[in-house]
Amino acid sequence: MVYVGDTSRSLKERAKEHEADVRLRRDKPISEHFNGAGHGGQDMDILVLTRIRHSSRYYRLIKEFEFIKKFETQSPNGLKTKNQLDVLRELI
Repeated sequence: MVYVGDTSRSLKERAKEHEADVRLRRDKPISEHFNGAGHGGQDMDILVLTRIRHSSRYYRLIKEFEFIKKFETQSPNGLKTKNQLDVLRELI
């Protein structure tokens, strides 16, 4: 299962948030997945696809959208539940 996301914070900080979501069994797709049958928090791995030095949230969302499409990580194939087109429309 693949999840694509962007963050303006450090990767370390964002990873700790995901780990806490799983450990504390928060009502989030990542927690539900890794706390489901046949999985555990130790199965979670993080891979940086690209580092964007552009500060524009709009630009980051466009790049995130491209990766979501490329790797088909939108639910139900992946863990991404927000519709990225809706997020982009809100910014326009």
